[in-house]
Amino acid sequence: MGNVFIVAPACAGALFFYCSMPGQRWLRAPLPARPARGAAAVCVALSVGCAARALEPATSLSVVVTTLMASLTVYPFVGALIERTRFRRAAR
Repeated sequence: MGNVFIVAPACAGALFFYCSMPGQRWLRAPLPARPARGAAAVCVALSVGCAARALEPATSLSVVVTTLMASLTVYPFVGALIERTRFRRAAR
């Protein structure tokens, strides 16, 4: 159960960061950059803090960075699926 408090904030932080980018495809317009990136930093810091309490320092950093990399790799593909679904609905 403790791993949820490590992975969930890291994924949320990556999502905030992704949604603040101009080329994101999840939302119709990107989130305001400064507040969204601030929220992303807070989420990642929370994830690192929870990981540091639960795991060894090197392991905790590795888990958080791997989660961030995986999330930032998957989110554009999910965005493409969302955009495709919107296009199909608009075509009907």
